[in-house]
Amino acid sequence: LFTKKEKYAEVQAEVEQKRIEKKRARLQRQQEKERLKREREEQERIEIEAIISDLLENNVQKCSPYEYNEIKRNKVFFRTLIQRVFEPNEKALSFIYCEYDKSSKKEIFGYLIPTNKRIIFVNKRFSVIQRFRYQTVRNVNWFKDGLLERGLKIQYGKRRLEFDEIFDQNQLIRVGNAILNMSRNI
Repeated sequence: LFTKKEKYAEVQAEVEQKRIEKKRARLQRQQEKERLKREREEQERIEIEAIISDLLENNVQKCSPYEYNEIKRNKVFFRTLIQRVFEPNEKALSFIYCEYDKSSKKEIFGYLIPTNKRIIFVNKRFSVIQRFRYQTVRNVNWFKDGLLERGLKIQYGKRRLEFDEIFDQNQLIRVGNAILNMSRNI
């Protein structure tokens, strides 16, 4: 009778020991996953900050949350933009994703980017690249375009450039002010 109880206690102790080992192994795997995730996030943050320092005239601390998230989502686009579109020593002051109403029948989605040298509109495939000079900009106005959307009108000589379907009002104001300040200072 005592041997059966002893045997039962031994088996129960082994089961408990295996349960503890499994729990410890599971905890170690979870900690390893979290460590790898933190390393990947840190590596991505460093990569994004490197793109920001190459792309934007302002440093990382002055980068808006909108700009940071757009660069995070479209890293390849912004790297290519720096290599293929920007001139040497050209830096973006800000940017915003919007729709450019080129004509009444042609609307193009892309990024409106005021730089320290000019204004650029480029779509994500780089098939449309429009360049505008600050000297020709007469005025900049923003307007409400529907319930949630905003728009930006730039008086460009005798033409009126219209960019709409903008959803971030703070970024719109930031881009509009950058264009207005650069056009007045030239």
